[in-house]
Amino acid sequence: MKSAPDRDTIAITDLGAYKRNLEKIRNFTGPEVRLMAVVKANAYGHGMVECARTAHAAGASMFGVALAAEGEILRKAGLTGPVLVMAPESRDHWKTFLDNDLTMALTSFEMLEEIRTLLAGEETSLAVHIKVDTGMGRVGVAPEKALELAERAYDTPGIAVEGIFSHFPSADEDRDDYTRRQIDCFENLLDRLSQRGIRPPLAHMCNSAGTLKFPEAHFDLVRPGIMTYGLLPYPGSKEKLELEPVLSFYSRIGFIKEVPLQTPVSYGGTFVTGRPSRLATVPVGYADGYRRHLSNRGRALVNGIPVPVAGRICMDQTVFDITDAGDVRVGDTITLIGRDGDERITVEEHASLVGTISHEIVTGITSRVFRAFIEAT
Repeated sequence: MKSAPDRDTIAITDLGAYKRNLEKIRNFTGPEVRLMAVVKANAYGHGMVECARTAHAAGASMFGVALAAEGEILRKAGLTGPVLVMAPESRDHWKTFLDNDLTMALTSFEMLEEIRTLLAGEETSLAVHIKVDTGMGRVGVAPEKALELAERAYDTPGIAVEGIFSHFPSADEDRDDYTRRQIDCFENLLDRLSQRGIRPPLAHMCNSAGTLKFPEAHFDLVRPGIMTYGLLPYPGSKEKLELEPVLSFYSRIGFIKEVPLQTPVSYGGTFVTGRPSRLATVPVGYADGYRRHLSNRGRALVNGIPVPVAGRICMDQTVFDITDAGDVRVGDTITLIGRDGDERITVEEHASLVGTISHEIVTGITSRVFRAFIEAT
């Protein structure tokens, strides 16, 4: 772990667990399928550079980011493997691709013409993966136009067509027929590209849910994201592959007081004690990513015992009812996400209570939370 934190609220990333998850996924997909480590959004809130280094050691052949600026951070950290910037960016950011040897998602004919202009007179090349919209409805060329775009890209000086990809919007839901139609569409396109002799070396579709549910769509590479961090891509996914949660979230108790029956707590008095109670104030709030929707619903762990959130979560502080937690003192650790004894608070639990997805919980832990890492061995 890093040096002592400069505040009592801390998120810890277990890089050993992350590495083991990646190795399990590689074993699941087999040696013929490459793995892209998706480390966008600060590795889903887990630490982009640290996770990318660990992924490289675990055999990941490529990194996936959303922004050229994220790719630049990886390069400045000394990571040299291929980096695919999966989302389109304005031309203002395109020089970052050339300066840092980043791979671009090619999404349209207009974009290709602009790249042609950009590369004119440059003594460099730009690697691209052609993005095909098989049903996401977001960005990418239509399947019926993808063959023509690929032909033009191959004929463009300075362009290196290294891949072609699409994305699943519903692989994590009970819409398997929709996903299979996407796979059929993509396979048909690959066949037509092969017949013309221009099938790119890397074809890929699978996110986390797709990797587990649709092995026929593994193609040349998979790009799992959320499950590499040990979080469930869909209910029941543990039956396919059980992975380890990578992130834990802790704070320390800053203040304790005993209050009588019928004491209102926090803003609006939405919690009123139903008995003489012992309350602990903890320096974590929604400005740290401890979601306000957990007010009067969430729980944490002290001494391995669940303790409920008492009242509304504030920007910087949260009150917990520790009456049943035994001997608790100021300075004791409180587990917000993670294991304490036989009990565990999961990211999925937070997501369910808030009414969102796990991705939003982990990416929502803010920059003022101190970060520490347990190194992989």
